[in-house]
Amino acid sequence: MKKLLFVIFALLLTIGVANATNIPQMVDPKNYPTVWTELVYNGSGSDIATGRVVVWDFSSCDSDAGTMYDYTGMWVKTSTAAHSVWTAGVTTPGHGITNGEVGRIVIKGPAVVQNGVSPAPPTVDTIISTTSAGYVGAYTPAADTCSLGVVMKASAATVDIEADNGIGSSLIWINPTLNDQ
Repeated sequence: MKKLLFVIFALLLTIGVANATNIPQMVDPKNYPTVWTELVYNGSGSDIATGRVVVWDFSSCDSDAGTMYDYTGMWVKTSTAAHSVWTAGVTTPGHGITNGEVGRIVIKGPAVVQNGVSPAPPTVDTIISTTSAGYVGAYTPAADTCSLGVVMKASAATVDIEADNGIGSSLIWINPTLNDQ
C-alpha cells in the first residue's frame, strides 16, 4: 500500500512540474504539434510584438519577493544584439506581450518568427539565431553565442506566413541552445 501511495504521489508531483512550464500532458500528433511554453513578464518599457525573439532581462528584474529573487525573475525583452546567449524563446503566435504584463513564450517546438530585414531571410534547414530587435537571421558560430532553432518553412522577404507584418516570417523549430564554437 505504501508503494502505491508513493507512486501516486510521484506521478502527481511530475504533473505539477510539467504544468508549471506548460509541457503538454496529452498530444494529438495527427492535428497539432507539441509546443512547450513558459509564462514570462515584460518589464522592458515597451510592448513586444507577436513572433518576436525575446531574451532574459535579469538586469531589470526587481522582484517584490525580496532580494533573494532579484535578478532571477522571468522577465524578458527583445534582444539588442545578435546571437545573444540570453535567448529565452519566441512570443506565441497571435499574442504579443504588453509592457508591464505577463505573457507566454514558446521555449520548444514550432513557432512563426518574424524575419529581420538584414541579413537575408533564413532558408529551410538552416540553423538561425536572433538579430537585433528580436528578429531572426543567419547563425554565425562564435564564442558564447546562442542559436534559436532550425528553419522548417521560410518565406520570401515580403511574404509573411501569418500575413501580419509585411517583412516576412519563417516557421522555426524553437530550441534555444548555447553554442561555444
